[in-house]
Amino acid sequence: MGQPVRKLIFALALILAIAGTFVFGFRAGRHARHIHWQNEPIHAWMSVPFIAHTHHVRPEILYQAIGLPPHQRDRRPLRLIAREEKRPVADMIRDLESAIANAPRSDPEEKAPAPKGP
Repeated sequence: MGQPVRKLIFALALILAIAGTFVFGFRAGRHARHIHWQNEPIHAWMSVPFIAHTHHVRPEILYQAIGLPPHQRDRRPLRLIAREEKRPVADMIRDLESAIANAPRSDPEEKAPAPKGP
């Protein structure tokens, strides 16, 4: 094997190793963030869609648990919703936690369409 061929193989192997490092590093970071948010308790600053997203529950279920009709673009924090509904935030959080515990999980992978074969 000649010198230029060996350099080319070495360069390709190095590029492949660097690309693999980036790919697996990204996946590990995404998984770590997912684990962090999954175990995050519900706080008054969180919105209902945010809670639904982090706990993999449909937002409609959570809105129903706190006695509100579902809103597509409602980004109000629980603190504001509780103030407008004249309810304690702790009660709303308790209702949301109960709904999350009893709700079926929505799989984040099922939202993406399956790739079609050749």
